[in-house]
Amino acid sequence: MYRVKLTDTQREELKRRTHEPGVMPRTRDRLEMVRLSDAGWSIPKIAPHLGVSESCVRRWVKRYLEGGFDALPDRPHVGQPSSLTPEMIEAVRAEIGKGDRAWSAAQIAGWTHERFDIRLSADWLSRLLKRNRLSYQRTSRSLKHKQDPCAVEEKAAELALLEKGGAKG
Repeated sequence: MYRVKLTDTQREELKRRTHEPGVMPRTRDRLEMVRLSDAGWSIPKIAPHLGVSESCVRRWVKRYLEGGFDALPDRPHVGQPSSLTPEMIEAVRAEIGKGDRAWSAAQIAGWTHERFDIRLSADWLSRLLKRNRLSYQRTSRSLKHKQDPCAVEEKAAELALLEKGGAKG
């Protein structure tokens, strides 16, 4: 049977870690398991209280007893690194920063494919850009970048002439 006995210093550390900003909810639950075990609760009583299995509580109490507070947070998840490197993100940031046109995620995906020869879906690319705090304009709300400035000026002059009633027939 696993039972935790904390010193006053450890209780203060537990309280500090529990109220620390940015602590993950699962880590906070694990700290609560340790706190309840220290308060005299049995593992079969802690499990339904926190809505987890007894084996889960047993595993985390055991891990605390072996490694202390540092054993409770999630370990870093191993995964494939992003194909969009920081240099590529900066290039996208510079291209969008020019401000000469509005972009959609699909257009940025096309641009990155042309420039860096990597294929990313528009949805995934928009997530990566949002994660890197890079915003872009959607073309669905503006078509100004597709207009020819000379043609717009000619048509505006023609419209002004028509509004005055100058061109008949």
